[in-house]
Amino acid sequence: MAPLAVGERLGEILADRVTAGCRSTGATHLRYAPLGVDPLVTTRAIPADAATRPSTLLWTPDHQGALLFPAPGYVLLAGTKPFITAAVPEGTDAARARFTRYARKQAATRPDLLAVAATYTLTHHSWSHPAEVPPDTATAHHLYLLREFTNGTLPAPTFAHTWWQTRRTAQSNGERIRGPLEELFHHVFLLLEDYEVAPELAEPTDLTTTELRAAVIEAYRNGPSASL
Repeated sequence: MAPLAVGERLGEILADRVTAGCRSTGATHLRYAPLGVDPLVTTRAIPADAATRPSTLLWTPDHQGALLFPAPGYVLLAGTKPFITAAVPEGTDAARARFTRYARKQAATRPDLLAVAATYTLTHHSWSHPAEVPPDTATAHHLYLLREFTNGTLPAPTFAHTWWQTRRTAQSNGERIRGPLEELFHHVFLLLEDYEVAPELAEPTDLTTTELRAAVIEAYRNGPSASL
């Protein structure tokens, strides 16, 4: 679940997020229920509407995604992993961190937002050094790939393919890195963008397997892992 900033109405940006989540799960429309009505009334199915006002609950018919708009200032967006990955592509931790900053800025006029931010804290802390990374994370797998590749036990195509897969997993999990570790991973990212896994598709300016390995070894051994 991710808290997101909003005004008096849902707005186009949040409507687009909900639409992206719906597309990822195959939902073609949402159901709508105004809250505070006794008894609660569920209206006809409607598409994501940027003009929607609180207090409102929107959800997909198959219950894979939902948006609670309880009051002006924030919404809570929740759903299955495919829904949230599409609706919150930056990751739930990044969304929660952004909402916390927003809540602090609005604290003088909307102190209730601070309580919402405190309820939805970060799932993962940000890591700046390999020693800080928990072993059961995608980031830890990235470090494993670097060790195996620089040791010569992992072929370059396998390293490249698995790196991209693991990167998507890390983003989906909301894992965050910073400082020296972020610099290392970004450098590897740029190197892999210049490497073609399929030799027959490689261009003259692309890195060769030998060049890629040498560049990654230099980055890895001079990076944050050097002190381990």
